[in-house]
Amino acid sequence: MILDDIVRRNGLRFPEKPALVCNGAGCSWAELDRRVNKLGNAFLDAGLQGGDRVAVLLGNCSEYFEIYFACARTGLVAVPVNYRLTGHELDQIIDHAGPSLLITDTGYVEQARAIQSLPAQRWCISAAAVQGFKDYHTIMDTAEAAPVSCDGNDIFAIFYTSGTTGLPKGALVSHRNLEMNGYNQAIADRAVPGDVNLLATPIYHMGAVFMALTYMMLGCTQHILRKFDPGAWLGLLEQSRASVALLVPTMINAVLSDADLGNYDISSLRLIFYGGGPMPVSVLERAIDRLGCGFTQGYGLTETLEATFLVSADHVINGTETQTRRLASAGREAVGAEVRIVDDAGVDLPGGETGEILVKSESVIAGYWNNPEETANAIRDGWFHTGDLGYLDDERYLFVVDRKKDMVVSGGVNIYSKEIESVLHRHPAVLEAAVIGLPDEAWGEVVTAVISTRPGRAVTGQALIDFCRTSLAGYKKPRKVFFMDELPKNPSGKILKRVLRDNLANVVK
Repeated sequence: MILDDIVRRNGLRFPEKPALVCNGAGCSWAELDRRVNKLGNAFLDAGLQGGDRVAVLLGNCSEYFEIYFACARTGLVAVPVNYRLTGHELDQIIDHAGPSLLITDTGYVEQARAIQSLPAQRWCISAAAVQGFKDYHTIMDTAEAAPVSCDGNDIFAIFYTSGTTGLPKGALVSHRNLEMNGYNQAIADRAVPGDVNLLATPIYHMGAVFMALTYMMLGCTQHILRKFDPGAWLGLLEQSRASVALLVPTMINAVLSDADLGNYDISSLRLIFYGGGPMPVSVLERAIDRLGCGFTQGYGLTETLEATFLVSADHVINGTETQTRRLASAGREAVGAEVRIVDDAGVDLPGGETGEILVKSESVIAGYWNNPEETANAIRDGWFHTGDLGYLDDERYLFVVDRKKDMVVSGGVNIYSKEIESVLHRHPAVLEAAVIGLPDEAWGEVVTAVISTRPGRAVTGQALIDFCRTSLAGYKKPRKVFFMDELPKNPSGKILKRVLRDNLANVVK
């Protein structure tokens, strides 16, 4: 399947059904199909050819999907760009991707102007003329709506990794990768054509894209929230009567902490899909109790998409000891996916032993853009080396323990941050918790907790250390505790432990 077939087929099957709704403005499937044709013709009129890259520097909007599908329809490769990057980081990505066209809007024009390797062709989504940029909507209005055919290019987009542990790499995500992931997720979610999807995570990120495409494959309507805020999300949920949504754990925590949660009608919501970071069991249990919907977790990276699923039937609170334990897992392998756990020498480990997680499936990328060294390092004998640590239980439920780079090695002993964070999240004053290792002359690294507290709640560092002592072996408990108003995150909600390590390493010297 070429992904633009989703729009073309839905334009025939559900011509009048809303496809995209943003800021109250809707677009039917037939109208979206027509607009994708027009934009595809505009790309070709601008001289773009199959395989050329189109960089997209936008916030959440309906036009984002027009661009994605028009690229797919004409064999171009979309390059979604994180709008919160610094000028230097944007330069790196644009220079590396080498796009022929950049599309932005008025909110990011100055960021775009600062890019040294800015493409000669620049379009802007705007209500007024912007010097040096052609107007997107004027181009759309004057373009032909004649059908456009794809040249068969297999790459849908280059998704640059979030860079939580280093410089971003450009993952080459194919039409096939996303198609196969869509089937897997539809099965895991028990998705139906009547579902309505609420999109709140950034559309430049893989999570929003695979969630949208999964439900678009079934003809479902997508409601787009321009920027996540728990109150705005609850308001749009009530207004749209959405039935499914993707949220990362920090977003779920924010929704649960919203003082007005009980004032919204959220009865339409049947499922929250979550992933993108550790989900403390205590937060998950509160979410199941307070939101009253089903939950599905997916484990995967930009490079693998979803490799395992913890489906709604696995989310049992007050269940057996095994059911409770598995709430901390990432579920079992997706259809067609396989997971291995290996040691540093690449030897498979028995069940229950922790090692690196390897993934093989039709959703795994073929490699990185212009980066053969990283491709060869990550993909070996058909297996993607995730850099995550975990183990499989006796029924192949995957437990993700830590990132290799986030594991704390203190006194020669491996200590997994996720285990400590789960304990800290049980404390009633803790809103967010991140555990890192900081340099120490005697121990190599010391376990360090960074905490943000709930509004109106106070707690001391020593009290949190004592709290951990009741559930953890002595060598695992934090030796240092720092407090912040808010922990640094990337736009997809992942806590940036690299930033914490860099900032706090200077403090403790």
